[in-house]
Amino acid sequence: MKKNLFKLFLVIPAAALMSVSCTKDNGPDNEDNKGKVLIINQGNFTEQSSSISLYDENTNQIQNRFYETANGVSIGATINTGYITPFGEAALVCNYPDKVVFLDPETGKDKGYSITEGLVSPRNMVCSDSYTYITNWDSDYTVLPSGTWEFTKSYVAIYSNSNLALLRKVLVGSDAEGLLLYDGKLYVAVKQGLQVYGIEGTNIVLEATVKPANFTNGARHIVVDGYNKIWVSFPGDGLMRMNPANNEVISTLNVPVDGMDGYITTDKSGDNIYTYCTTFDATYNPDEANIYKVNVANNSFGKLFTGTYFYGVGVSPVTGDVFTSEVSFTSNSVLKVVASSDGTIRNSATAGIGTCRYLFF
Repeated sequence: MKKNLFKLFLVIPAAALMSVSCTKDNGPDNEDNKGKVLIINQGNFTEQSSSISLYDENTNQIQNRFYETANGVSIGATINTGYITPFGEAALVCNYPDKVVFLDPETGKDKGYSITEGLVSPRNMVCSDSYTYITNWDSDYTVLPSGTWEFTKSYVAIYSNSNLALLRKVLVGSDAEGLLLYDGKLYVAVKQGLQVYGIEGTNIVLEATVKPANFTNGARHIVVDGYNKIWVSFPGDGLMRMNPANNEVISTLNVPVDGMDGYITTDKSGDNIYTYCTTFDATYNPDEANIYKVNVANNSFGKLFTGTYFYGVGVSPVTGDVFTSEVSFTSNSVLKVVASSDGTIRNSATAGIGTCRYLFF
C-alpha cells in the first residue's frame, strides 16, 4: 500500500481527495460505483467470528465468507466498522486484535499491509490526501453509576498515508466514535459533544465543542446533508443539525437513535438521513427495531421499515435502496434490502453473524 498510495497522491489533486472523503463516513462518493456492497458481519466480541460478504446489486446475489475464500484464512478479529478509502481500498477497523486490514473490495484479497501501531480499541477512520485519522477508545475507563464504562482518554491516532507511520496521538475527550473530514476541518464525536478541529500539518487543534443545551448524552456519528450542513447523532436525545460555517446549532430532532450504536447515514443526494433503533425488553431480548427516514428539508422523520433486531443501516448510491439485517449473534443474520420510498422488501439473503455495516463501491 505504501508505494501504491504514494503514486496515487501524485496523480490525484488534493482538493478532489478532500471533497470525496468528507461526505460519507463509509467512504467517498464514487460516480463509477459498480453496484457492489461489502457487508461487514461483526461476529461476537473476542470470539474472532467476524466475516465479510459481497452483495451484487446487479444480480441480487451474495457471497459469504468472502475474505476467507480469497485468502484461505479468516480475518481473525472482531470488525468494528469499515471504510472505502479515496484510493479504492476497503479498510476494516478491527479489535481483538487491534488492527486495520486493507483489501481489494472486488476480489477480497488482502493487500498485505495493515496498521497496528498506536491502536487501542480503534473505532472509526477517515482519510485526507496526506493523512489517515482513526478514533480509539484507549484502555483507561471509569465505571459510571449505571454500570457502563466511560473511556476517558480516547484519542485520534494520525498516520502518514505515504508509509502508514504513526505521527501522533491527540486526546479528544471520552468515548471517541465517529469522525468526518469536511472543508478543511476534522469533526470528532465524543461524549462531550461534537468537537471541531483545525488541521495544522500533522496536528489537529481543537476549535470548538458543540452540543445542544437540552442534550444530555454523547455524540456518536456524523454526516453532511445536501445543503452542506452537519448532522450528529446523540443516542437517547436525537439528532443535531449544525452550520459548519459558524459552529452554531441550527435545529434538533428527537428521532429515536440506537443506544448501542447511534449510526446515521445519508442517501446520495443528502436529502434524507437514515438511522435505526432497536429496543429491548426487561430481559434484554430484542423487542422491536425500526429504520427511520429523516427529511432534511422539513426537519421531520417517519418509520420506513420495521423488524425485530437491527444493528446497522446503509443506503445504496446506485439504486437508493436501504440495507439492513435481521441480526443474530449466534447464527447467520438475514440481509434485508428495502425500497427507500415505502419500505417494500426488494430482496432478502443470508449473511454472517452480527451484520452491521454496508460499504458501497
